[in-house]
Amino acid sequence: MSVRVESLTAGYGKAPVLHDISLEIESGRICALIGRNASGKTTLMRCINGILKPSKGSVFVSDREILAMKRVEIARLISLVPQGNYSPFQFTCLEIVLMGGVSRIKSWSAPCRKEKQRAEEICAEVGVIDLVDRPFNCLSGGQKQLIMLARALHQDSPVMLLDEPNAHLDFPNQHRMMGLMRRFVKERGVTALITLHDPNLALNYSDDVVMLKDGRVVAAGPTELLLDEVHLHEVFGEEIMVEKTVSGNHVVVPRNSAG
Repeated sequence: MSVRVESLTAGYGKAPVLHDISLEIESGRICALIGRNASGKTTLMRCINGILKPSKGSVFVSDREILAMKRVEIARLISLVPQGNYSPFQFTCLEIVLMGGVSRIKSWSAPCRKEKQRAEEICAEVGVIDLVDRPFNCLSGGQKQLIMLARALHQDSPVMLLDEPNAHLDFPNQHRMMGLMRRFVKERGVTALITLHDPNLALNYSDDVVMLKDGRVVAAGPTELLLDEVHLHEVFGEEIMVEKTVSGNHVVVPRNSAG
């Protein structure tokens, strides 16, 4: 299911953060959203999810305008893994994951046995089955991120938004998270937009990339064509090297860090 953003301008109060953004994310692909802090990545996520109303422009999911939908309709189409993960209540991890299925459950009803079984199966796939009975707020930041990924997968929506999902993960789990997403996208035909700080993760795992600077799109298209030294320099404002390793992979590093 594709996502289309048309001439989007949005911000907070009278201060625009995004300026005339237009882009399209194709169905069944991973799109990395990269840019410096405060470039507008999270604001764009909020507009796509219908949380923030733009001052101009529109967002369409499979040709349906987001702002014309009810929240329950949006929940059936879009799942979100947010940056901050704190619950004001002492839910267990399994209860947090089960919340992903709320749009399928009637009001004042509890999840059925099938929902619980499915949630546990997803937790096993993500590698957090040993955490299901633990209080969510007692987990580390990285463990919370994996539980939130499991919740988004349990939501079973055709579009997934992941806002800096690797922020609290250690090095192996960053690659595990991205590898899981790549597998789920390919197996389920999901459309995924993921904000990333590390261009190396985008280079290794994304099909497409959207590069933001000061709330504007610098470039958008296939990762292998656009994630180069010229565009990275334009986005990050520093000299960037893209080097090929002996194994044939590419590594992105700032030029001044190479000694």
